[in-house]
Amino acid sequence: RASSCTPRRPTSMSPVFQILNGTSAEAAADGGGGDITFPDDFPNSVKHFLLIGAVGMMVGAGIFLYLSMIRTKASLYHSLAFIMPAISAMSYYAMWTGMGVEFKTTDTSPRVIFWARYIDYVVTVPLLLIQLALIAKADTSAMVASTGNSVLFVIALLIGAMNVAPFKYMWWFGGVVFAVLIVVQLAGRYENATDIAKVLNTIGIVFIVVYPLIWLLGSEGTASLGLSQEVAFLTILDLVTKVGFGLYFLLNFEAATGDEVGPDGEPLNQQSQQYV
Repeated sequence: RASSCTPRRPTSMSPVFQILNGTSAEAAADGGGGDITFPDDFPNSVKHFLLIGAVGMMVGAGIFLYLSMIRTKASLYHSLAFIMPAISAMSYYAMWTGMGVEFKTTDTSPRVIFWARYIDYVVTVPLLLIQLALIAKADTSAMVASTGNSVLFVIALLIGAMNVAPFKYMWWFGGVVFAVLIVVQLAGRYENATDIAKVLNTIGIVFIVVYPLIWLLGSEGTASLGLSQEVAFLTILDLVTKVGFGLYFLLNFEAATGDEVGPDGEPLNQQSQQYV
């Protein structure tokens, strides 16, 4: 008796994996038996890294929330440290479940684009720079400049991801220009900074420098990196920048801010927290 069940797609190699390894889109779709959908057609390694990112961000957010709740007074630093991985946890979980992911076929070769990551970055990168500005006790104009440049940085790369070559590389170049402006500003904060603040500043600079390089080599750019490699590198970069940054900062809070702390855990030098 003939089975009434719909034939299942072979699970040995997903169509996306075939395409990223040189098989044409048509052949991959024919061989796979249907349209490409996510998360079903993610390579297993991509699923694993996205899940690692989601769980890692959730754990980090939970730790930062706990550190914030045990304080006698609310702290802006702790709140920002919590919000960053909380947003990224939602982003990674969304991507792991296939939301905010597109199979782009209009470029020179089919690409997998993670739109949810841009929603994440357009919020969390400015938050990262706000924290660095607060630690450096930068004035309001410097804080607005760095956060504004970070928003433009992410938007330029987002528009680049929507475009095809050669136009997308012009948007990438625009993003790099904003990245340079951010790095120049951060590089000027090392003088008179505490050792902890210097480490945190370096983490911020590394993120701003490395992300455009991965963009260029990954799916949005030349696709020189495999999808699994791209997702792995970005997951590690995100965990270091958000969870690693937050842990190192909050566990060395007094040394990072350079302020004396009273019995309630708040800086005694309240004037240093004012911005004009």
